Amino acid sequence: MSSKTFEIPVADDASTEAILGRARDAARGAGIALTGDDASGRFEGTATGSYTVDLEARIIRVEVTDKPGFVPWGMIETALRKVFQ
Repeated sequence: MSSKTFEIPVADDASTEAILGRARDAARGAGIALTGDDASGRFEGTATGSYTVDLEARIIRVEVTDKPGFVPWGMIETALRKVFQ
């Protein structure tokens, strides 16, 4: 199984604390454990991986390192975009 990385744009006026506060709430509601700090962290649920926040580039970079084979990449990416946006 290979990993997949994608980027999520961050609104110009969003603070890291606000972004990750919303992400933690959304993750909890989706059954995803989100751990880390304002710069980087990990998530675990149906898929496992990590995130890094780059406020200069205004993106969150998400890397999925493990997922069930029967779950399509598109479904995983859509779910994680909902968590981090």
